[in-house]
Amino acid sequence: MPGGYQSEKGPNQGTAFLSRKAPFQAFVITDATAFGLSLAAVFLHFFAARNLSGLWFYRAFTRFLISLAIVVVVVAFSTGTYAVLSPSLGFAIATCLIGLSFFLGIFTVTYLRDLWRCIILKKYEG
Repeated sequence: MPGGYQSEKGPNQGTAFLSRKAPFQAFVITDATAFGLSLAAVFLHFFAARNLSGLWFYRAFTRFLISLAIVVVVVAFSTGTYAVLSPSLGFAIATCLIGLSFFLGIFTVTYLRDLWRCIILKKYEG
């Protein structure tokens, strides 16, 4: 758990230090969401193996769930890192930007792939 647990005896013993901070709460929510999406994708994989009639639907929906889970994991990483490193604001922001640059990389690769396809098609059409 980011930040550790409270070890002092009392009603809050065993709870996370950062449990009242918004970045930590965002981390917990996004982490649980990523877990649920990943679990749903695995379940669909097993279900699709038994029901081959709708295989294309299961594969497409599983691909969507996995893609969404990847995005949520990156956000969970960024929020968890920010929650732990927030006392050092510059370091926390730099780490979050590095984590979130994943989206820029995916966008760039996807855009360049589509651009490359258009160039290749134009070359062979004309």
